[in-house]
Amino acid sequence: MLNIILIGTALGFDAFGVALGLGCGNKLLRKQKLGLIFSFGFFQFLLTLGGAFLGNFINNNLFQISNLLSGIIILFIGLLLLKDGYENDEVCTYVNLSLFSYIALGVSVSIDALGVGFSILYNLKDLILIENSIVIGLVSVVMTTVAFGIVPYIKKLDIMEKYADYIGGIILLIFGLNMIF
Repeated sequence: MLNIILIGTALGFDAFGVALGLGCGNKLLRKQKLGLIFSFGFFQFLLTLGGAFLGNFINNNLFQISNLLSGIIILFIGLLLLKDGYENDEVCTYVNLSLFSYIALGVSVSIDALGVGFSILYNLKDLILIENSIVIGLVSVVMTTVAFGIVPYIKKLDIMEKYADYIGGIILLIFGLNMIF
């Protein structure tokens, strides 16, 4: 379970950074914050679950997914998070929230969960897979809630947002290397 929480934390750092940017760029109402929190958690859960089912299908019907392949995918996702932290120019994000915005933002911060589900959770039994996906979604909910709670008190938001991606990327790099070697 600790590994799943760490993976959820690595994935949740992207949602954390986006929530910080949205929180400083917009005067969000409580209902909007709750919508974003739900969206980020739901899509982390859904894309993790969907990736795992896709990985299971491929593993059982097309080819065996090896630890090497899984590790490479996790390394790649970790590198993408590091790249995102390096390139992240805009700190505060101004957006007019609509239903489409909630969905687009939820999917965008959760797309890496698809790869994690595909490469790590594909061989689990359905109940354990669902439990792990729920934990990943809940970690994202907690991290997004914390981000909205602390954003008014952060003076150097750009540093916090940038390092959120770095920490998540490093966690995934460690997992990926561990899977390969």
